[in-house]
Amino acid sequence: MADPVSPQGAENELLMVRDFPVPQQAVYDAWADLAHATDWWGPEGFIVPPDRVSIDNRVGGTYRACMVNTLTGDELWWGGTLRDLEPPHRLAMTQQWQSPDGTPSSPETLITVDLSPHHGGTRMTFRQGPFSDRRDLDGHQSGWNSSFDRLSRYLVRRSGGG
Repeated sequence: MADPVSPQGAENELLMVRDFPVPQQAVYDAWADLAHATDWWGPEGFIVPPDRVSIDNRVGGTYRACMVNTLTGDELWWGGTLRDLEPPHRLAMTQQWQSPDGTPSSPETLITVDLSPHHGGTRMTFRQGPFSDRRDLDGHQSGWNSSFDRLSRYLVRRSGGG
């Protein structure tokens, strides 16, 4: 299981580091391939149905997805633009909450995911920001922590370790 590490980032930036016992390519694919992303995106209690995800998987391409609360059915839509794709080392994309019709409903942030070899597995350094206030940053940190717990379990299952 990956241990969360939270080094100090910029005041308005979320910085999270996780270690996974799988190769870099497996972690990169979990982010980049929609067949994988629907298995772990979103915190516990949410699902991302495969029919609610679209991506133009190229630099400059856009993506859009929807998390569905499994208890209430509430939908949370988000999307953005892919800024950097360097398999298996790095991904970067903008992220912005949206209404169901695609109208932006929050300020845009930039997500970067850097992957490097670490003790026979992969270290993921995740950054997102800038956030307009601490409450928004804290909410994203909680959601991503839960998502990354799901990612860890997913990667172990995929590698045959569970």
